[in-house]
Amino acid sequence: EVRRTTILAQAPQQSSGAHAVDGRLRARAPPLNVGPLPRRPPQGTFTMHSADSAPFAGQKSDVPPVRARTPSPIRKVHEQNAAVPLPARDLDVQPANIDIIYAEDEEVFRETAIHELLKVGFLRQNIHEADNGIGALEHLARLQMEGHCTMPLVVLLDVRMPGMDGRECALQIQELVKKRMLRREPFVICISSIHRQVTVDEGKGNFQVVLPKPINTNFLEEALELLRKWWTLGHGRQLAAWKTFDPSQLDIIAADTEPVCRLAASTAFSQAGVLPNAVAEAEDQDELMDALLESQDGDTKRPLIILLGTAAWAKTIRGFVDERKAAGQIRREPFVVCTSVDSDRLGGTQASEHFDAFLPKKLSQADVKWCLEFCRLWWQTRGDGNVDDDDEGGDGGADSASEADSVSVGSMGSLGN
Repeated sequence: EVRRTTILAQAPQQSSGAHAVDGRLRARAPPLNVGPLPRRPPQGTFTMHSADSAPFAGQKSDVPPVRARTPSPIRKVHEQNAAVPLPARDLDVQPANIDIIYAEDEEVFRETAIHELLKVGFLRQNIHEADNGIGALEHLARLQMEGHCTMPLVVLLDVRMPGMDGRECALQIQELVKKRMLRREPFVICISSIHRQVTVDEGKGNFQVVLPKPINTNFLEEALELLRKWWTLGHGRQLAAWKTFDPSQLDIIAADTEPVCRLAASTAFSQAGVLPNAVAEAEDQDELMDALLESQDGDTKRPLIILLGTAAWAKTIRGFVDERKAAGQIRREPFVVCTSVDSDRLGGTQASEHFDAFLPKKLSQADVKWCLEFCRLWWQTRGDGNVDDDDEGGDGGADSASEADSVSVGSMGSLGN
């Protein structure tokens, strides 16, 4: 220890700005200008970087944005060049020059329908097949800039398909039409085994024409004639997607034997934007049916929602709707929501057919928002079915017709509004 202390004491003293080489003092070289050290992110956070941007360097704005997922068909349509002018419209409609998108998940029915389409004059190379609504939207996005752009574009949709059914696909198409995002607006036709339900119960939804499955040449020729009128004269029915849906334009009937439950349900929907004076309460079944009957004289442009806390009353509501619908007297069909304490159990039983949605007894705003979105989809996929002043046929069923509306082809080939 004594020897080590002596050696250290004899070592030359150096300043902080110089170092010794061969006993001589030389100026220390200036440090490299490397800039500030890169900052490390807080522990437990996730970061992304690419080859063009070093990780954790610079400000937060230097970190590249999250990479978008695979573009959906809707996103593809939005990304297309809106500056491209609309194609000229050729009024000489010939089946051989018409592009068709056909979405059907059953290959047997798809091939049968294509065989009938060829008989009418459509060409096989102009028929684009899909298994569901997503595939149909993919073809729709691509054919905006391809195909016979001066001729009509026809979309044939089955109703029940996996992934995206025909109802949702038709609604998505009309949403694009409303936003003027399509250069080629399609003529949407439903081909389904439940064509009568789509026609009568749903007012043809967002379909210009409803055809039964399997189709034949007679149905296709009639639909082709309607297509020509729609393309050349602009004759077509106003579709359900064009109806407005706003929480402030809703009417609600809160029905429950417990006053506290009625108050909780009505308050939750009022917080979501429903006007307090648009909420009616019913404490028993008789009051509920009186309120439902009175609501039939209300504004048909306003959706009607029934928040039902007593599940046993749902069958009476359904009977009222079915009876009125059969007589052509239903003006406002309600969207029935089960708010019973047993809503989870009822959802898996046969009683669920009387309800359109299920909510827990203790509602949260997330539950209410989900219910309103579900109601919007229901509202905008059902035909208007209103009683027009100049329409003596009632609710726009299969027997009424008008020049301004396109028609639905029934199972017997008869034409109606």
